[in-house]
Amino acid sequence: MGLLDGIPYAPVVPSAEWCDKQPCIEIGDVLISQPSSSVIVYLAALVGLWVGRNLYITADGQQSKKWTGISLILGGIGAFLAGTSYQAFGYEIKCAGREVCTWTSWWELGYELVTVIAAAYLLVGVAAMCFSSAWIRIAKVFGVVLSVAYLLVLILGIATENQFFLSFELMLLFSTPLYVLILIANGIQYAQTKNKHIAKLTITWLLLFSVLIAYYSYLLLGLTDTLWLQGIWFSENDVLHVGMILWLLYIQTFLKTSIQDNLLLNPLPSNHD
Repeated sequence: MGLLDGIPYAPVVPSAEWCDKQPCIEIGDVLISQPSSSVIVYLAALVGLWVGRNLYITADGQQSKKWTGISLILGGIGAFLAGTSYQAFGYEIKCAGREVCTWTSWWELGYELVTVIAAAYLLVGVAAMCFSSAWIRIAKVFGVVLSVAYLLVLILGIATENQFFLSFELMLLFSTPLYVLILIANGIQYAQTKNKHIAKLTITWLLLFSVLIAYYSYLLLGLTDTLWLQGIWFSENDVLHVGMILWLLYIQTFLKTSIQDNLLLNPLPSNHD
């Protein structure tokens, strides 16, 4: 028995009933869960890797592009890890060979850790865009402390089989305040300066929170189960991943040229607007 096998779903999900709650298809001897959702999440992963790589390889010494690019690359890796366990190979990872399915997996814990680290790197990237070198150093230290703290929480959760410590919800409690802090800081800066590039950044974070609001609204309304009863599978995760794809494309299309160091000290020329 693996370290995570002692944490079952509550209520228990027998392996034989896994596909009663979601669409499945068999490809050879492999059972694929939520095939349409798997395509969407893997597409989100590829888009994240593409946008992040584009920023990283064009950084040319710009710390803002470097760290933002790394953040998006990590987000793409996280989406791949999440899609593998939550969607495509969920049955094979958490149910196959067992009477009842386990609640989580190493793939999912890897996704949660990578997501928190990605948020920390994004904070550093935004600090390089909008704040002094002192604040960049503070952001780096804070990101390391936050990431290590979350890793320790995961280790404690594994050792004690504490479901909350390993949960998606706790991961959000670690990462979401960083995005809120970024939104507030950029919002205040735009109100003070009316800088067009800070405006683009502020819109970026507002769009991200709009995606999260859409996800939770869909979840709380129970639309996934309602549609599934009619034979239609479009889950709250699909809402999240489609929204994230659009958010990433916004960054690539509209924000990319505004990701530069010291935006307030050295505003970009008008041909970058």
